[in-house]
Amino acid sequence: MRLVLTSGEGLNASSCDRLLSHLVDASSKEAGEVTIDLRSASFVDPYGMAMLVMVGRQLHRRDGRLICVLPGSDRPVQTIVQTGLLDALRPVAELRNLPKELSSRYPSALPATAIRSRNDVQTVVGHLVQMTRDRLGYNTGDVLDTAKVVSELCNNVVDHSGAEGIVLAQLGSDRYGARYVALAVADDGIGIRGSLTRRYPEAGQWQHGVAIERALGGLSSRETGGGAGLRSVTAVVRRYQGRLTVRSGTDRVYVSADRTPKVHTGALFPGTLVGISFSQRP
Repeated sequence: MRLVLTSGEGLNASSCDRLLSHLVDASSKEAGEVTIDLRSASFVDPYGMAMLVMVGRQLHRRDGRLICVLPGSDRPVQTIVQTGLLDALRPVAELRNLPKELSSRYPSALPATAIRSRNDVQTVVGHLVQMTRDRLGYNTGDVLDTAKVVSELCNNVVDHSGAEGIVLAQLGSDRYGARYVALAVADDGIGIRGSLTRRYPEAGQWQHGVAIERALGGLSSRETGGGAGLRSVTAVVRRYQGRLTVRSGTDRVYVSADRTPKVHTGALFPGTLVGISFSQRP
């Protein structure tokens, strides 16, 4: 199977939906070889990069093989290298079209980090606090809100997924000069509906999009209740005029500051993938 991104297309939520559909259409008995050709990709974002790692893991477990052909243009390659995606992909994928002199041309920002325990969460939060303060010049309030988002998303992996997660982050400035943080946290565990079912058996009958929306609204599988995780993340997104995408099961829910949540239904994704981006408040 081969998925080729066309000129001007990016590795983001939409193209990842197409990738998952292609994988489901492929034989379920033999994973075979999957090639994702990014040579014409105009951009990559943390959500798309995290999905590549999850797909690579799934194929590796099924004795399949993921081949990832890196972009031909400089900017998306820079993003891939700076986020540490190559190190995350190497155990589960064959990489082609690698740029030369990676370390000297593209110094690392925040490396992709595996999430297995609360110690990993603390490490990631500490790195991001330092990066947003020192490299982006975020003020104290914005730094703390960034730390809250990352802590909640990563702790959800540790507490609920039943699997190892990964976090990738991108820091920079957009064309208007606004300094932003974009990140993705992913796992290939039991998913949001599966997690909620542990405490609410009726959740097993819900559509995945319903389970996601209720988690965003505050429903939690924690025994102590609270539901602070995704609800608090959503609050930060709205406060900063940001964007949030949550993928779990067959559904993807998109949330922005000025729109009601929108549900997209597609192929099955085992686990949970959350992508979020927001800029510093004026």
